[in-house]
Amino acid sequence: MRRLESLSFYLSATDCLVEGEASGVVLTRAMPCRLGEGPPERDEPGGESVTGRALVVSCRSGSSSAGAGLLEAIHADQGPALVVLDRPDQAVALEAIVAEEILSRSLPLVVLDDARFAMAQAAHLISLYRGGRLVLSGPRLAGLASVTAGGELGYEPAPVTAANDGFALSPEDRRCLDGGAGPAAQAAMRVVVRMARLRGARALLDVDRMHVGSDIDVGPVGLALVARLVEWGDGFRVPTTIGASGKATTRFAEACRALGGMPLSDPASLRASAEMPWPLALCVAMVGRAPAPSTH
Repeated sequence: MRRLESLSFYLSATDCLVEGEASGVVLTRAMPCRLGEGPPERDEPGGESVTGRALVVSCRSGSSSAGAGLLEAIHADQGPALVVLDRPDQAVALEAIVAEEILSRSLPLVVLDDARFAMAQAAHLISLYRGGRLVLSGPRLAGLASVTAGGELGYEPAPVTAANDGFALSPEDRRCLDGGAGPAAQAAMRVVVRMARLRGARALLDVDRMHVGSDIDVGPVGLALVARLVEWGDGFRVPTTIGASGKATTRFAEACRALGGMPLSDPASLRASAEMPWPLALCVAMVGRAPAPSTH
């Protein structure tokens, strides 16, 4: 018998929210915190940089509703190598999904059960490979278990997922996903569908108008997202107003004019729409479809 110093297992499709290959030295965090670059928070001992690290984040300890900062960090090439969560977090997932689908920048994002998450926290190095194989390694794992030969947990078979997940899509939804409505609508629909599934929605609903943001400050990444959508040559499918609080957001609102957006200086009457995170609202405006309320 030899002491276990590494673990290797396969993730299911639901465990791997954003696929990819990455490796990094572990850095642990607990919500609420900022997951991108920026001034260290009080709960970030030593103020260590997240750049290039395997960020292991406990979401159960708090809310990430203030924003994870991942999208800005990914856009600035200062993000972590990969992120490991102990539960699906919509705010974190949205930023990683939007970065992948619109900015073509992949930040692998995985969710582990309690036992494996504890092992991830104890690991020194985490590596993710294509096909969903996750490898945890480090001396602190030696006290967690023991196996015969090789010092590594025998590979588990890759999980099999059902072909039909019960998610209803209209013919127009599928046309958008297939690229028939243009590249911007295709990317936006992918974001909407992925977030709908993460939220537990069973279908998409028609939207007749949209408001993007209110008192947010989208920063350079917002301008980059709009620039990519404009470059692809599509526009908003439904009448869309844009919040304009703050200089950066005002520039964002003006950039959205090329997509058909209308800047709105007083969005008080649209507070309900503003509750949708602005990256998702931007995508909803591109396709006129939004996730139905979750049934659970």
